[in-house]
This record gives sequence, structure tokens and C-alpha cells, in this order.
Amino acid sequence: MNLNSKFNYRDFIIFIVPVLIFSLYLYIYNPGILTAASFSQLHQIATGEFTGAYPILHTIIEMICLKIYASPASIGAFQILVFSVIWMLICNYHRDDAKSDSNGFVLQFIITMIVCLIPINAIYSITLSSNILFSYAVLFLCFLIKVIIDRNGQISSKLAIMIAVTLAFISGLNTFGIYVSVLSLVIIMAYLFIKKTPQDALIKLGLISVVCIVLITSLGMIYQTDANNNFPANDAFEDGVNLENAKSQFFKGINDVPKEGFENATQVNVKTDKFKSLNSIVDMTRENIILDGLLNSPIVYVILSIILLGFIYYTTNSHEIFLIFIPNLLNMVICLVSGQNNLYSNLLVCYLIIIILANMWPNLKSQGTETPAPARNEQSARIMSQPKEYVPPKAEMNQPQEEYQTVDYQLEELTLDEGTNQRIEYEDGGSDLVDEILNEIKNEKK
Repeated sequence: MNLNSKFNYRDFIIFIVPVLIFSLYLYIYNPGILTAASFSQLHQIATGEFTGAYPILHTIIEMICLKIYASPASIGAFQILVFSVIWMLICNYHRDDAKSDSNGFVLQFIITMIVCLIPINAIYSITLSSNILFSYAVLFLCFLIKVIIDRNGQISSKLAIMIAVTLAFISGLNTFGIYVSVLSLVIIMAYLFIKKTPQDALIKLGLISVVCIVLITSLGMIYQTDANNNFPANDAFEDGVNLENAKSQFFKGINDVPKEGFENATQVNVKTDKFKSLNSIVDMTRENIILDGLLNSPIVYVILSIILLGFIYYTTNSHEIFLIFIPNLLNMVICLVSGQNNLYSNLLVCYLIIIILANMWPNLKSQGTETPAPARNEQSARIMSQPKEYVPPKAEMNQPQEEYQTVDYQLEELTLDEGTNQRIEYEDGGSDLVDEILNEIKNEKK
């Protein structure tokens, strides 16, 4: 597996599946899924007055998207592309296209289709919330930890930069993300130290990570955000998708009116049949107890992740595989302590583990159907001709021939050098290897 492997049409297919399916949701729910918290961020951008209620990094990202296309739909499109690229990289890394008989791509395509057809993933991909990009960053960090494990703790400069930037985004996309980022860095550094990673690589990773995290967290000082926290983020998948209600809730709460056109966005398809059809599917998955538990419940995915990691450990005997769950576990603990409900990364990390298992599956299947090797012949082996390169020690050449005797020996496995003309014969008797050597010495003396 190679992080630098070339991309091909399979990667394009893996990339385009979430783009197409999630874009359908963006079209139907145009301009996206917005809560009162979403309108609060849009209003900050419109007025230029930034608050500490939401991560400033995410507000800046939204501002850049709106500069490119003045509609909240541009933010949803950006999030779709981010997930699609990350997912494509994960699948590319865990697939060996050199094997013509490999079914890796087929398994990945099926998994990708299932993931994208689960409504919560599509809804979250077009939800204007910093927690979405934060969850994508946690997923990518878990993937990079898997790369570190596969490389046995050896990291390149490019990998170090990718880890540092990912940690910085985690720290900047969530109020408590700094704790997840710093603790993850400490654990990664400890693992690399145990693996005896070169000291210069450790220093490089630590230094770049600290610099990136400091730069991201200092954005609040640059934009002079205040501590106003009137509109905490909502969970769009739980609170519904009625954009008009969310907008009304926000502007009535602050007794103000929209300042820019992108704050007046409306759902143009809200009363159409296509909207009702797609929305009915979304409602069914979250209102039905069984479907909601199977598809949307974070705790279910945590349990499934632990079971799958345990199976991988049982199969590979590699306890290091549990490290990929550490960033998500840290986020869970911090959510429990802080009272947050940002647990979407539980679902994403479980999808990553499923991809890892899918990559292992062809090998597991071949091991289960492999024909047992025939019993090894334990008879003595007679070498009828010596290697051409053989030079007897001087001590042997000076000893009289009478001191030598035939030796019987057993060989479990005999490996011959390529290019030598050697003949092996199995028989019940002993070996006359020493006699052959002595005869050759005798002839040379004559």
C-alpha cells in the first residue's frame, strides 16, 4: 500500500459517487440545510462583526466560499468535495490495482454506494455547520494514523505536513478541538518514539504541528472576535430541514434583518413532489426506531467499530490497529465532559474501519480456502555434485583422509542458489558429501 500510488479511473469512480448522490440532495434542498446557527454565521460574514460563538476558521471558510459564489449552496458544494476527496484517498490507499484478480475495487464501490445512500451522510454533507468539516478532519487523521502504522513509524516530510495541517484544522473547527488535536499529537509522538523513529523526524513533526495549531488558533485574535454566544449550533438532522423557520428564529432573536442577499436564501423546491419524496426518505430513517438505531446512532457505530477492530487484531495480531480509533475516542470523551453532541465522526471512522477490513478480506478468504501443503519428506538428502564456488578450509586440506567419516543428516528444507548446476537425490542411505570433497582434493593434489 502506497500513499503515493497513481490515480486512475477507479479513483474517479469512487470520487464521483458521493459527488453525484450528495449533489442531488444539495439540488433538492437548495441552498442546503441551514439552522439558526447557520444564519448566525452568515450574518457575521454580512456585517463583518465576528463573534466567538462559532469557530472563526469555519466562518472564514464560509466567507471564501461565498466570495466565489454568493449562495450557501457554495458551502455545501465545498463540503461535498472535501468528503469525496478524503474518501477517494482512503480507498486508493487500501486498494492494490496491480492485482488483476483482486476484487478490492468492487468491494470499495459497494461500500461507497451504501455509505452515500444512507441519508444522514448526504444531509450532513450539505449542512452549514463547523462540526461537519471537523468530523471529516477527524476521519482523515485516523486514516493518517493507519498510514503511520503501516510504515512502522517511519514518516516522510510530506506525511508530517499532512498530519500537522489536519491537527490544525481539528483545533480550529471545533470549540474543544484543540484538546483533541494536542492529545492526538502527544499519542502519535509517543508511538513514534516507541517505534524508534529518527529524532529529526520527530522534531520536524512536533515543530510543524505546533506552528500550524498556533496559527489557526490565533485567527480569533486577528479578527477580534468577542465572546457572544447567543446561538449555539444545532443538529440539523434532528431539528429538521425547514430553512424558513431557522431564518425566522435567528433574525427575530437578534431583532435585526438580513444585510446581504445570501442571508435571504429560500428553499425553492420545498413544496415540490421531488422535495417531498426525498424528505420522506430522510424522515423515515430518523423517525423509525430500528432504522434510526442502525443507520444514525453514534453508539451503535462505536460498538461496531470496536468489534471490527477486535476482529482485525485477532486476524493480524497487531494491537497497534486500535490507535486509529484514538482521535475519535478523544472526541467522544470531550463531548461527554463538555455536553456537546458532535458525534458524527463515530460514523465516519466506522466506515474507515470497514474499508480496512474490505482490503484484508481477499487475503482472509484465500487463507480459508488454501490447499494444505503436502507432508514434507524427512528422508536424508544426497548432494551428488558440490557447488562450484566451494573452497575447503585449509584445516581440512591438511588433515589425513582417514580422519573423515560419512555423516548422516536430515534437512527440513533445502534452498539452492540460482545458476548452480546442483542435483539433489533423496534416498534411505546416508550422504557421501565429505567423500566427494576429499576425492576432489585428492585429484587436485595429484
